Amino acid sequence: MSKFVIFSVIFFVFILTTGSLAFFFSMRQIIRHNKGIELSQMLEIERVKLETSVNNEVVIALKMADSPLLRQYFSNPSDLDIARMAVEEIFSYQQAFASNIIFWINDIDKLFFYNDFEPYLMDPDNPDNYWYNMTLFETEVYNFNINYNPDLNVTNLWINAPVFDALGNAIGMVGTGIDITTYLELVNQNLADRASIYLFNSAGEITGARDAALVKDKVNIEEEINIEGEGIIALTRRLVPYQTQILDTPFGRIALGTVPLLEWNSVAVMPDSVDDYNTAMTALFIVVLMVIVIIFIIFNFFISGLLKPLRKSMIEAEEANRAKTSFLANMSHEMRTPMNVVVGFTSLLLEGEDPDLDVKDILKKMSTAGNTLLGLINDVLDISKIEAGKLELMPVKYEVPSLLNDIITLNMIRIEEKPITFILDINQDLPYSLYGDDLRVKQIINNILSNAFKYTQQGTVTLGMHCQIDGPDVILSIYVKDTGIGIREDDLKKIFTDYSQVDTRTNRSIEGTGLGLSITKRLTEIMGGEINAESTYGEGSIFRVQIRQGYIDDIQIGEKVAESLRKFLHAEEKQNVVKKLVRSDLSFARVLVVDDMQTNLDVASGLLLRYKMQVDCVLSGAEAIERMSTGDPQYDLIFMDHMMPGMDGIETADAIRALATEYAQKVPIVALTANAIQGMEDLFYAHGFQGFLPKPIDTMHLDSILNKWIKKPGS
Repeated sequence: MSKFVIFSVIFFVFILTTGSLAFFFSMRQIIRHNKGIELSQMLEIERVKLETSVNNEVVIALKMADSPLLRQYFSNPSDLDIARMAVEEIFSYQQAFASNIIFWINDIDKLFFYNDFEPYLMDPDNPDNYWYNMTLFETEVYNFNINYNPDLNVTNLWINAPVFDALGNAIGMVGTGIDITTYLELVNQNLADRASIYLFNSAGEITGARDAALVKDKVNIEEEINIEGEGIIALTRRLVPYQTQILDTPFGRIALGTVPLLEWNSVAVMPDSVDDYNTAMTALFIVVLMVIVIIFIIFNFFISGLLKPLRKSMIEAEEANRAKTSFLANMSHEMRTPMNVVVGFTSLLLEGEDPDLDVKDILKKMSTAGNTLLGLINDVLDISKIEAGKLELMPVKYEVPSLLNDIITLNMIRIEEKPITFILDINQDLPYSLYGDDLRVKQIINNILSNAFKYTQQGTVTLGMHCQIDGPDVILSIYVKDTGIGIREDDLKKIFTDYSQVDTRTNRSIEGTGLGLSITKRLTEIMGGEINAESTYGEGSIFRVQIRQGYIDDIQIGEKVAESLRKFLHAEEKQNVVKKLVRSDLSFARVLVVDDMQTNLDVASGLLLRYKMQVDCVLSGAEAIERMSTGDPQYDLIFMDHMMPGMDGIETADAIRALATEYAQKVPIVALTANAIQGMEDLFYAHGFQGFLPKPIDTMHLDSILNKWIKKPGS
């Protein structure tokens, strides 16, 4: 199902991405093509408008310059009668100009008249008045000049027409002005923000723009519009009159054109915009896209509906098979490990009195192993009862100090040789007696403490207990905090699941069937409580439990009892065992035992020392390889545990056989393991093992292996 969903999502995303890119690039080409046509038409329309307007003004100006009355006036400006009539005629022409602007000047008195303003004396030698001499002495019909009026903030295009006498000498000029600024403002206003039009002369100076400051400062068009490659001025110089050219630039489309009448060029710029895609085609694409999404969702729901029953059956079958295999393997390993201790040490003790044996230490380890085995059996029985709904609580009156003492006594053994400090966090106000199933309360606490000690290599493990009266009940709050390896965030969701052990690869040396926390959760719920866990991976965990117990009375344990419990003052258990076995004299032999648990090494070395042989013990596969690589000492036999952290027994055996010495390739290796389920023996033989000795170690089986593989020198 997950593969199907992933495939369908990837396929949909691929189709969506491909379609969107294709649509985007297609629309982009269409939009830019349409923009080019629009800009070209725009320039042509505005050129025609501008040239038509200028031509109309030119015609009127030329007609006025050809007036006989104006010739007489310009030839003799001091004749007041002629001057009065000429001015009347000039103002009659003013009404014909679209801009309602008219000016005149004669070359005799050089007075410049502008509309009905007061005239002023023209200075032909002033560089700003370059147009005066150019019009009178270099122009045959008319010319243009442009200037910016700072007072009006406008740019005017002036039409200058010289007036000639009968001999063809220029005696003055008349003309009009066209407000280019207003004209372009109207043009650009119609375009809004979609496009802008600029006019510029052959030198590149902007002669018309929406921003009059560009004309005033004579800004070059290439400073305002910068395109890659060949510049705008060079491109326009190659244009023939009335031709337009479309350019595609990174910021949008531009069109270049000509204004032949004025010997100018024009450019229209239309930048790219998101609004360009605000079209019916885009709306259609979105509708089609939504339809595809709906079809995709319906298709996935339909297929998932078909696959759901099959997927559920497959998952259930896989989980059942995996749980069965894992549970059997764990149970085999967990039960054989303590049985190995019990049977092995029992064999030693049955041999009789031996001054080298620490009977008390052996009995302690046997007791611990027996309790571990009993716990495993109880766990299996408990989970079976819980699942069958037949687990019943057996409430009795019990003493809280006694319960804590039992818990402390059991868990002090679990510390073994680890540098762990066990802290009891209790106060004197704990009730002395409560009413409930004290065995199940112990089971809950011991299960959590067991995990804390198993997964903590150093630091502290803290058990805290506090009570709060709640009507007829007492809320018993318990917490266990450790500085162990912690639990990954993803694994926190699975720790209370049946038969589940998290991070099994890293923690495969840790005892457990995965039932403890599941049983604890079930027992807590049966007692009307709850359990939760918090953890920081690599730093430690804290488990909190709240259960309800019956209230007895107000008697508290007091400070003296609390202090005694905090100092772990408890009695040691005593047990007695007898009898011993006799073994052959193998004092000439030397063996190596590899196991990650010191207790197992103690059992194996104790049994092997009865043969008077030399026994070396190591706690990891890496140490075994290091000893074998030197070749000194040489061993007659190697006993190899299977399930070890870091490098397991099979990996260690493969590494030993890979050493480039005849001794390393021929030394007998016997599997010494609690993992004795069907098929494991064949697996060991396939990886260079010569024998298979299950835990708990059977004396006769061990004797048979030793006699088979250890021979006297020369025999």
